[in-house]
Amino acid sequence: MKIILMLSVCLLLATGVSAQTAEGEKTENGIEKLTLAKKDSEGNIAEDLEVFGTKDIPIYCYIDLTSDKPTLVKMDFIAVKAKGLRPNSRVISVIYKTKSGENAVTFNASPNNTWAVGDYRVDIFLNGKLAESKKFKIELSK
Repeated sequence: MKIILMLSVCLLLATGVSAQTAEGEKTENGIEKLTLAKKDSEGNIAEDLEVFGTKDIPIYCYIDLTSDKPTLVKMDFIAVKAKGLRPNSRVISVIYKTKSGENAVTFNASPNNTWAVGDYRVDIFLNGKLAESKKFKIELSK
């Protein structure tokens, strides 16, 4: 009887742990929020965009971290399938080491002239490990 009771308690505890893991999965990667943004023609910031124009330079990448401990943050802009670029090629890569007390990083990405039309992805690495990716598109500016 004691064995059955012990197994039941262990099973209940294991279920609780797995529920917490699934619920807290977003913050376990070390990123609270990943946002892509641009400035509009009046200089205002437009956030949470999934589509940019070829003349949207720079594209901003805001990263809110779940910790304020020093962290090596790397951003890679990847051209998944863009006109004139090799598929899955890294277009821009930037690295920043946060200081104690910092929990946010802002990167910006600018090509030499204009963005190539196509599908892109931004990959964020924390201390060398892929933490989060976000897809976006570049369309011809009007």
